[in-house]
Amino acid sequence: MNESRVNLTATCGVIPVMTVATIDRMVGVEEDENQLARFVEVDYGSLVAALGLVCGDRAAAEDAVQEALARALIGLRKGATIDSLGAWVRVVALNLLRNRWRSLARERRARQRWSPEIPTAASDALEDALDLRAAIATLSRRQREAVALYYRLGLSVTETAAAMKVSDGTVKTLLSRARSALAVVLESEEVTHD
Repeated sequence: MNESRVNLTATCGVIPVMTVATIDRMVGVEEDENQLARFVEVDYGSLVAALGLVCGDRAAAEDAVQEALARALIGLRKGATIDSLGAWVRVVALNLLRNRWRSLARERRARQRWSPEIPTAASDALEDALDLRAAIATLSRRQREAVALYYRLGLSVTETAAAMKVSDGTVKTLLSRARSALAVVLESEEVTHD
């Protein structure tokens, strides 16, 4: 028997896997598969790519989107109403990535307390700025989120603000500061390569 597998993890770290059959037994089978199929066909790739820019790890972004889709599937099968599947998955996936970052930060702090510090070269960040993806990685997490949602997914300022749970003005400020920071990084890259 070839069973489909669904990633069901909240941290995008160690991944427990549940089969679709297990989910079926848990919640029943009355859900809108067409809505999910349309989302996967139309929006899945661009959402994974955008979140990959946000977190710098396409695999973690894909895990987060798959987890959000699995949660949507369970919710739909339980009879929940999701008005906009794309917006719902986007917000849930972003929240999952934020949880992952918090876990990784806690883990990093714990390691630093118990292991000797290994010096890192400050110039590594500048050397990595060879393309736009590396330049975006130099932005703050919130700036990366705003850039990915606004420019990569093409959301409006209002939609970006709703996804990030901030005001429109905050999104405009984040985008402005991100553009300024990217201009500096990309400009210094041009000077280095000339």
